[in-house]
Amino acid sequence: MRYDWKAAPAIFAALSSYYLYSGRDLSTSLILAVTIPLVPYLIIAIFNQFRKGNRSISSLLSIYFFLFGLLFPLLNSAAFVAISYVTEKQHISVEFLAYSMLGSAVTLLTLVPFLILCVELVRNHSSKNHIKFDREIRSSKPSDISFKLWLALSLIPLLCGFVFANDIELTFICLIVFMIIGTGIGKHGLLLPLVISTLTSLAINFVNIDRVNSQQLLDSNFYGFQLIMLIIIMLSYRLAYYVLRNHEIMQEKISSERLDPYTGLFNITQLKDDIKNKDKVVLIYLNLTPTLSKISDIGHEGQTLLIQQLQKQLNNFGYIERCYRPPFSLGILGFCQQSDATQDKFKKMTDYLDSFQFYRGNTSIGLVDPTLHFINVTNEMSIEHVISHLCDQPCLIDTPLNWVEAPLLEEQVSNLSYIQNIFKNNLFELNCQPYCNLTDKNSKQHSFEVLVRVKLNDGDVLHPSEFFPLIGQFGLETRLDQWVVYNTFKLLNEKVGDWEIISKCAINLTAKSLGNPSLAKNLLAMASKFHIPLNKICFEITESSALQNEQQAIDTISTLRKAGAKIALDDFGTGYASFSYLRRLPLDILKIDGEFIRDLPSNEIDRLIVSSISSVAKELALETVAEFVETSVHMDILEELDITYAQGYGIAKPRPLVDFLSQINGQ
Repeated sequence: MRYDWKAAPAIFAALSSYYLYSGRDLSTSLILAVTIPLVPYLIIAIFNQFRKGNRSISSLLSIYFFLFGLLFPLLNSAAFVAISYVTEKQHISVEFLAYSMLGSAVTLLTLVPFLILCVELVRNHSSKNHIKFDREIRSSKPSDISFKLWLALSLIPLLCGFVFANDIELTFICLIVFMIIGTGIGKHGLLLPLVISTLTSLAINFVNIDRVNSQQLLDSNFYGFQLIMLIIIMLSYRLAYYVLRNHEIMQEKISSERLDPYTGLFNITQLKDDIKNKDKVVLIYLNLTPTLSKISDIGHEGQTLLIQQLQKQLNNFGYIERCYRPPFSLGILGFCQQSDATQDKFKKMTDYLDSFQFYRGNTSIGLVDPTLHFINVTNEMSIEHVISHLCDQPCLIDTPLNWVEAPLLEEQVSNLSYIQNIFKNNLFELNCQPYCNLTDKNSKQHSFEVLVRVKLNDGDVLHPSEFFPLIGQFGLETRLDQWVVYNTFKLLNEKVGDWEIISKCAINLTAKSLGNPSLAKNLLAMASKFHIPLNKICFEITESSALQNEQQAIDTISTLRKAGAKIALDDFGTGYASFSYLRRLPLDILKIDGEFIRDLPSNEIDRLIVSSISSVAKELALETVAEFVETSVHMDILEELDITYAQGYGIAKPRPLVDFLSQINGQ
């Protein structure tokens, strides 16, 4: 069945030797050796054609039963009669034909599948697949009482029959055991019932054939037992078909519910099922955001293709059995069980990811800063919570392996409740920090940056470094940005009577907010509601993380600039606010990071960096703002370097926005 016509020479040689040894002449032996295998080869060829199609196991079982259990015995017996008559002018008796058909049907339905299974089990890869499939079907465990009882009722009568019973009694016991075996098909898998039923059928055949040989008589008892056994086997096949079909229907349903139709990745529900009975599980997460952010123009089709190629390669790698898609994340999840060789496996995986190439069209690219994040999982943990914590890890540079500490659920729930309470009770307070215009120190117009603090009920004030990490942890940046803009506009509307006294009011927007398609529309609606002249407003892009949707950010910035607002790039020179953004983002102002300003009087390198930024800004017709200006010496140097504005404690300390607006309006 496996080797098709490649096995023909061996079969021909074996049959020729057999027929010659049985006393037939050479020509007859050769004719029989050639013609006898024709029917088996025809049936096998038909079955192999069905196997090549994308057919379910249950349908293949039905086809096997029909071809080998019914069609083959009939055709083979008819062919044998015709060949015997042509070659040897012999007439085959009806009793022999019945014996031949019953014997071949029983053999092909029990012994042949058993032998095929034995061959497959010798082959490591195939044996794993068979055992895995049997475990999927099986609903019992070796420790279950029902399994132990079924196994005992199947084996003990056979052993007792061989020891104590005569031939007829042993045959009768075997037939009863056959029926008991049938009750375990599906519940106790398929492999074990197949093995026991094969041993039972061999026992029946051995006893009956031995009795026939000793009596030299094919009596009605022999045919009766063979027929009953064949009927039981046929019913077992029917039962196995229903078990397999129900399993396939269930798997199809599970696949439709648990398989992402676009990427082919399983969801978290499947992951939970896969690891629930495993110990020392390590979850593995590969974040694809650094790569996809660089090739955002490939669209969903390209992203799907990348994930599919990675999934295929990771599965072939052998350390990850399945890949899963985490919700609300651009990445791939997997798991493995920890062992002494785990660390070496992870190192090999990172080496592979470094060499991975994504092929699309005529081009290929590698992964950008691939980092594998790992976390140990125990049965007591909430998988959803662990996955959320794992997938929230920041993108790392030159860090191929990152072990993540398990999250403290109680602490995180407490933090979420804490930050939600701040929003609910409106505990945010608007502050501001004025600028100094270095190009016109006598200017009557005021420029300032709006800051946000949290004022607790006990009077304590929290600075951004104390609460903003929680804002980012729970993804509340956009909500906070909109609160700040709304309340700033409202306060400006209430306190500013003459807009000529204001040059620039700077308001921070996070990278996450800029990726919101409705941001510009909402900001313009707020400005319209509170009659805010947008030419007095400057929106600062704060870059604690890269722009995840750069094109959307550019569209938002362009809309705001078209409406009159100015755009500043904060923390320029460090992190993600680099020179590359100058080429892509429409900007009006650069805010030089305080890292280059703090030691400006004593550090010549900082002076050169600030000077180069100033030169680039002038060439691009951009204004500049220096942060962390603390002394008059700083101001003098910045003035020499043609910096437009200075901001820092040396200019003015932060103060409540309402007080500052009242002061400049003479209230």
